[in-house]
Amino acid sequence: MSDLPSVELYSIGTELLMGQIQDSNAFWMAQQISGLGGQIRRIVILDDDVEDMIRVFGDAITRKTRVIITTGGLGPTPDDLTVETIARLKGVDVIVNESLVQKFMRDREIEKREDVKPGLLKMATSPAGSIVHANPAGVAPCVETVIDETTIYNLPGPPREVQALFNQSIEGAIAEIYTANRIAIRVAVNLPESELGPILHDVMAAHPNTYLKAYVALRERVEGGQRLPVDIVAREEDLDAANQLLERTLETFTKMVIEKGSSVERMSE
Repeated sequence: MSDLPSVELYSIGTELLMGQIQDSNAFWMAQQISGLGGQIRRIVILDDDVEDMIRVFGDAITRKTRVIITTGGLGPTPDDLTVETIARLKGVDVIVNESLVQKFMRDREIEKREDVKPGLLKMATSPAGSIVHANPAGVAPCVETVIDETTIYNLPGPPREVQALFNQSIEGAIAEIYTANRIAIRVAVNLPESELGPILHDVMAAHPNTYLKAYVALRERVEGGQRLPVDIVAREEDLDAANQLLERTLETFTKMVIEKGSSVERMSE
């Protein structure tokens, strides 16, 4: 399924690289996107470094990544540089979104524009031409920018805000990209990785629009060997066709596993 439009997730922050906090945002979004049928190609943690981010995001755009989602770097402090990075990448100015400033003023009962603190103004900035989605759970918005064939969504860092903005402003767009039906089952086999790997490759080659993945980290030691989980995923435009593809793939996989002297245990739908 490598021909599918791809999504890449980038978590931004020196504190992540130093291990001061865990990157739960990428884990959560990966689950949501996979559930929508999305194809995630990369999950990366980046430092608060404009030049590095420009290089990395520029490479993703060159590779025709369909969607880039970033978290972090939208706050009020000098090291929050995501908006500046995207503006430079697109070759536009950073502007203050006055409608967002007015929302901040209403929320905080600020009467005069000149009384808005610089930190709030910074969180109201975006690259010229970008779409700004107000944050229902915090302050910094989701900033949506299109460069060539890539749509970039910049989200703040707090998980509660990430989840609220993703559900409000990104989930629907991801679902529209991946209109096909994606269904999966999990099975278990008693085979060593060295024998299972070629089987996975051969099954995917025999059945286009499928993906098979063994979870070595989840294997269990059992009498006479190991219990190794394997996910079998099928994707088709029509749900009935997806179910049929999944069953054919499972049949081929089971036959190959039996030929190796093992069996396939169906774990879940």
